[in-house]
Order: sequence, then C-alpha cells, then structure tokens
Amino acid sequence: IYSPRGIEVPNPIQTICTRWGSDPLSCGSYSHVRVGSSGDDYDILAENVGDGRLFFAGEATSRQYPATMHGAFLSGLREASHVLMAARSRQTAVMKSIPRYSQLSEDILVDLFKKPDRTVGKFSFIFDPRTDDPNSMGLMRISFGENHDVCDTKNVGEGENVRIQCSSKLQLHLYAAISKGKADDLKLVSGSNENKLIYLHKNIGLKLMGSRGLGASGNCLVASIAGARKSSGRS
Repeated sequence: IYSPRGIEVPNPIQTICTRWGSDPLSCGSYSHVRVGSSGDDYDILAENVGDGRLFFAGEATSRQYPATMHGAFLSGLREASHVLMAARSRQTAVMKSIPRYSQLSEDILVDLFKKPDRTVGKFSFIFDPRTDDPNSMGLMRISFGENHDVCDTKNVGEGENVRIQCSSKLQLHLYAAISKGKADDLKLVSGSNENKLIYLHKNIGLKLMGSRGLGASGNCLVASIAGARKSSGRS
C-alpha cells in the first residue's frame, strides 16, 4: 500500500502466528468493543464465566493495549495462564479427596473379608447384597502366605541365657474389581490356585493391586458394599 507512494515501511521486529483457529476448544476471540467504551468495559470482557470454565481473550479484553495485535497476543498468554491455574486447582481438589476414600477402605476391608460372599481356594469375594445382577461389580482378594510367628533361638555363650528372636510373617493381600458373573466363572476353572490366577490374568485381564492402589473408584466400591451390608443388617 505504502511502497508505491515512496513511503518506506520497516520490516516488523517480530511476527507471531497463533493457532487458536484450529483449536477445537477455541470459539474465536473478542476483537473490538463498542464506540465510547471505557477501560472498565475491557476488564468486564476479560472476566471468565462458569467458575473458570470459559475464558475470553483478544484485543478487546486488553485495557493496557486496546485494539492492537500486541494486546491480543498478551491477552492470549494471560488466559492461557488462567486456564492452567484452573486446571491445576481442580487436580488439587481431586487429590485432596482421595485420602478420605483410602482411609475408609483400609479400615473396612479387613472386616468385610471376614465374611466373604464367595470363596474359591485362596480367592475371596465381596459383593453388594442388594442385587443379584451378574454384571454388578464387587471386590476380589487373593491371599499369599500364612500369618505366623517365626522364632530363632541363639545360644549367646556358655552359662548364659538363650536369646530368642521372633518375627511375624504376615499374609500378603492383593485386590481386583470383578463382576459376580466372572467370579462364578472362576469356580469352573479346575486345578490349583495358580491356574485360577493365570485364568484371571489371561482370560479376564484382571490386574492385582494393593489396598492403597484401588483408587477412588475402587474405594467408592468398598464404601458402597459396606453401606449396603450395614443397611441390610449384615456386618
């Protein structure tokens, strides 16, 4: 436009190309405000809505650099930081809620498996007593080893007392979520506990985990079964 008129226009110091147009979560941006707008109007347009779920950027949201590409770019950085902070705050809220369920399952699991609904070898199962649906989910526990004390006697010298060192060997319990129907199928598997474990892994794809690895969904399942037993008068 200006070169034919003899006006020399310097090359820009920097060029920036944004990709918000191809972002599936982006629906455009504010590019202008009404005539006669004040600085407060820019601030109002920059406010997010939906408790930090919808954010607005664009030169029309930049009070310091209105109607400029520089303002538009800075507003994008501003809202990107707001999106990041909102996402992190939600992750923190989820992480804070998990210990409550983890503590609940730790306290209740031992009592629930004192009276399992089904037992197949070293496999024990607990389910919601309110339903007979074969697709309803429950929790399986497999136990390894036995609970017992191991004592070792040592003679520390002639005429001296014998020193006795004792240690406790506890069972290892691993868990997995499983449906009633799959638990019934396990009864049909012949052979040792090892064969049943191989069947669960290869045919059903179950992954065993410790009580602290059940996650929020697993611990909610434990709480639901415990609540159902309590309401039905069964401890």
